[in-house]
Parts: sequence; C-alpha cells; structure tokens
Amino acid sequence: MLRIAFLVGPAVVSACPAGYGKPVRGSPCMICPEGTYSAEGAEVCTQCEAGTWSDLRGQRGAESCGMCPAGTWSSQLGAISPEACQKCPEGRWSNRTGVGAIAGCQRCPAGTWSGKQGATSESVCIKCAAGKWSPQMAATSEEACVSCDAGRYNPKAGAAAPLSCVTCPAGTWGDAVGADSEEACTPCPVGTFSPGRGAISSESCAKCRPGTWSDTVGASGHKTCTSCPVGTYSTEEGATSSEICSECGPGTYQPILAAASSELCIKCAVGNYTNGVGQSSCHFCPEGTYGDAFGLTKCTECPSGTTTAAHGAIREGLCMSKTGSVVFP
Repeated sequence: MLRIAFLVGPAVVSACPAGYGKPVRGSPCMICPEGTYSAEGAEVCTQCEAGTWSDLRGQRGAESCGMCPAGTWSSQLGAISPEACQKCPEGRWSNRTGVGAIAGCQRCPAGTWSGKQGATSESVCIKCAAGKWSPQMAATSEEACVSCDAGRYNPKAGAAAPLSCVTCPAGTWGDAVGADSEEACTPCPVGTFSPGRGAISSESCAKCRPGTWSDTVGASGHKTCTSCPVGTYSTEEGATSSEICSECGPGTYQPILAAASSELCIKCAVGNYTNGVGQSSCHFCPEGTYGDAFGLTKCTECPSGTTTAAHGAIREGLCMSKTGSVVFP
C-alpha cells in the first residue's frame, strides 16, 4: 500500500510584539501610532481611553497614556495631545485626573456659583450672599442668586430655596428686597397692630379703633389695644395713650368699655343724679329729695317738714309730711 506523506510547515504567527499591531487583518505588524498602545501578543493597537492621551508611538500599555489633569475632561478616544483635555466649564469643578466625560466635572451646589473654568476644588463655588437664594446647580454667575421678596429676610449665605427667606414676624413689615436681617422688619408704631406675617407695607398696621389705645410697639393683635374704662369714651382712631379717654360729664354715666362716642354718655334718669365725672352709674336721689328731670347733677330737697317714702322719688308730689300724709297732690 502506497503511503503519501505531507510536509507540514510551521504555524503562522498572527500576534505582534508589544507596541505593534496590524492595521488590517493579514497585514504585517506595524508600530502603534500616537494615541494607541498594544501589549505583547496583541494583534491590534488599542486606543487610549477617554480622559487620557499619548503623543508617542509604539507604546506598550495603557499606563503609557497620560491622564488629563484635575479640572479638565476629554471624551476623545485615542487622543494624541493634552490639548484634547478641555477645562471643566464655569459652575463645575473636578479634583480627579483622567475624567472621560463632562459629567465627571462636579456641579457647584444650589445656592452657589462660579465663573472660573478648570476649577479643581469645590472651594471655587461662591455662596449666594445673605438675603438671596438660588435653586440652580452649576450656576455660572451671581445673577443666578435671587433676592428675597419684600417682607422676608435671610441671614445665611448659600441658601438654596425660597423657604430660606424668613417672613417678617407679625407686628412688623418690610419693604426692602434682599434683606439679610430681621432688622429690616420695621415694627408697627404705637396705636397700631398687624396680625399677619410677611407684611410689605406700613399700611398693614391697622389702627386701634376708637375707644381703645395702645402704647405697644410692634403689636401683633387687636388685644394689645386697651379699652377706655367705663365712664369714658374716645373718638380717636389709633390712640397711643389712655389720656385720650375723655370722662363723661356730670349728670351722665357710661356703663361699657371702649365707648367710641360722647353719645354713649347717658343722661341719668329721673329720680337719679350724679355730680361727678367719669361715672359708670347714677345714684338714686336720697330720701327727702326728688329728681324730676333727666341728667341731674343734684336732687331737689322736699319742702320743709316733708320727706319721701323711698329713694329715687321722681316728682315733688311724692314728698309727704313726716306724719305720713302727702302735702302736695
């Protein structure tokens, strides 16, 4: 039996030495160009990753790709120059090297801003001043900081929300925009009050009504308006002292608090009198006297030898002899 022997040659080696690769399948190994590298036995050259670069040929490993410095980034694969590394834009920063996307540049937090490119630390983010706030992240100018509205203030720098602006308390008002202290809230003057928070005008300070007064600065409610006492009245609105409470005159009385008109000073009824001012009630005419008119300051004495059977007689005809008979019909 005839046997045919085939001579088998050595296997074709397809891998390339380190620093070399084949541009296309079946081509000879060629030195890796800038921006690439290859390890021993690799068939193709590998591009430097995003965030790195290399300006040398024939590099043998990824470590030969230089990293973009802190404060920069690059999304380019196979970069051949550090010029591929772009600065982190305004409003961002990065303390890492080899950042491969702009997202790797951290954003300045809300309540801050930065106009600097290529920043390497969060310390570059400037806080919005007290009296302002900003919800925007990665803000690039102070214009992103919004002033607190009138009637509000914010004592802290770097505020990120409008709720950081505190409302002026009840009993005060503030018309300043961007206030940074409660001192910007002006107290309502004496004789007035304001129950609402965040008032923006002195018109919010309501005057105490007639018949009342207040010497309290920054009053927050009408209960601070003190009533004029019984026997007195006041027609003045927004009064600041009890001195405005005028006393009702003799022959009259006034039984209620906070009277707002002299018309509430009531004349004493017949059979009654008062000779003082600021009275809350009238007195019955005593025995032996009578009062036959309204608003008397003095009762008339019965004729000699006569008296009345009780207090509060309303006419002379009720004067009786002391023996019990009526003298005057």
